[in-house]
Amino acid sequence: MHHQIDVTVPSAAADDLVAALGAHDGVLALTHQPGGSVKPPGDVLSLHVLNRSVDDVLATVDRARAHGPIAVATVRTESVVASGRQDAIEDDADESPWEEFERTLRHHGRISTNYLALMALGGAIAVAGLLSPPVPQALALGASAIVAPAFEPVAKLALALLRGSAYRIRRSLVSVVVGYLVLAAAGGVAFLVLRALGLAKPGVLASSEGVHMVADPTAADWLVGAGGALAGLVIVTSFREAVLAGALIALALVPAAGLVGVGVVAGDWALALDGLQRAGADMGLVVLLGGAVVLVKDRLHHGRRRPLA
Repeated sequence: MHHQIDVTVPSAAADDLVAALGAHDGVLALTHQPGGSVKPPGDVLSLHVLNRSVDDVLATVDRARAHGPIAVATVRTESVVASGRQDAIEDDADESPWEEFERTLRHHGRISTNYLALMALGGAIAVAGLLSPPVPQALALGASAIVAPAFEPVAKLALALLRGSAYRIRRSLVSVVVGYLVLAAAGGVAFLVLRALGLAKPGVLASSEGVHMVADPTAADWLVGAGGALAGLVIVTSFREAVLAGALIALALVPAAGLVGVGVVAGDWALALDGLQRAGADMGLVVLLGGAVVLVKDRLHHGRRRPLA
């Protein structure tokens, strides 16, 4: 992955910015359109940039704020050809800038009709799986972890805490609380429906391997969850969203929250508490270990640059 960055800056800042960016070794191509922007008014710059240089370029662009409002859009570029620069292009880094992975998590973890619908569907699928034999249970639990966007709002909370933004922390907490309440409620409704159909027979939960995994995790289960929490943020911050499913399946967020709903509607408060404790523990893994991944990457790859807000 490489990047195209389109920038609108005040005309008073354009010449100095063009000179600085034109001299930057990580800028492969630069186009300047004086007076090309209507809103906000100013000059338009279009750049093709090595991925490893995105942070330097954005930090340079950010200095133009002193002259007035700016607008910045980043686009991932699949392929770039630049004469004499192919070695640098082939050896480019695979780190996503703050702005992109933060907004990815914010988008997928934002309260919307789609977010709530997918959380509800994931909860229902998870509970149906917990009441199934081992093979369909494994398939259903894997599917529920992929369907429900349960990871993104928790990861978004980790980023909000690192940013130290009370506004972002508040929005993240609202997304987590509302989303997981919907997930648990859908799990409870699914259990009631299956029980009415005679499919939730007495003792089936007690014999379910999935329930035991959630309620009585072994050291291996904790290791799997910790690996999922770490891998999730590594994946999100390195353009590898296509393999995010593995990290989601490793965490027990969805079946644990679904069990909370089952315990409540079944009057089994011990089961509800077990589900709540496991869901909270896995959230803690994502916040602590995932946050550590972002913090380390910020120090090693992003030069401690604060993202554009």
